[in-house]
Amino acid sequence: MRRAHVLALVVLLGACEHGPQSTSSVDAPAPKAETTQGAPTPAAKAKPAASEVYRRPGDPATGIDELAFWGWSEDGRYFAVETYHHGADMVECEGEAELTIFDAEANRPAEDGHVLIKHAEPEAETCDPPDLREALAQRRAPLLERYGITPAHIGGPLSLEPSGDGSRWSFTTPKERKAVTLSLRVLHGTDDPMEAIDGAAFELELQPEGGPAVVLEPGRERRPWTLGYGLEQGMAFVGPQGRHAAILVATQMTMPEGVRSSWTPRGATLR
Repeated sequence: MRRAHVLALVVLLGACEHGPQSTSSVDAPAPKAETTQGAPTPAAKAKPAASEVYRRPGDPATGIDELAFWGWSEDGRYFAVETYHHGADMVECEGEAELTIFDAEANRPAEDGHVLIKHAEPEAETCDPPDLREALAQRRAPLLERYGITPAHIGGPLSLEPSGDGSRWSFTTPKERKAVTLSLRVLHGTDDPMEAIDGAAFELELQPEGGPAVVLEPGRERRPWTLGYGLEQGMAFVGPQGRHAAILVATQMTMPEGVRSSWTPRGATLR
């Protein structure tokens, strides 16, 4: 049995538009945000082959979550993103596996589209469920089928390029080759886990070339134990019709003995 649990005060983020065996939340591996320790490296420019799920390995030693982007529905409205958090190796049964089916048009998780799997008792001798990934896989298959999501439609990842003072980022749509600009502002960010009780918030605005700016996150929700958000390790995926985009915002949260880096999804209509 390993050491006892977390910081005596209270985690963030139901983060990401991401919550319990079915919840919602949103900003993931963390940003160059107001904090960078343990932050994942920027998204690779290489794109997965057709019909291949995009996977990004995690790093338990530095608290970086594993990431899988399962693709889009054929109409380009829904996408699926999954993260796996190993935990801090402080108790026998820790970590969590999370799946979010996201409605890009409504910019929120789809109905019954959020699943969070944790062990019932962190300090139990036998973990229940014994394998978080396997337990989530059983829930994932019917949800992907229900929303018609397949890896035949990936549309990324598209790297986000910085511009200006670092608060603006952009990517280019694959087919139309049009620029899309993202503006991010982090509120209440901190590098000190002891000061993150109330958590950070963020404002995110998207402006497609030739179109009006759209607010994807108004910055009103502070997620407990969240240190910050950023786009340096963020990425974008564009749906098969080119009408919608998935934006994954790097998010950093406190955890026992360190910082957890993950992603928070947001959805946008491009045209």
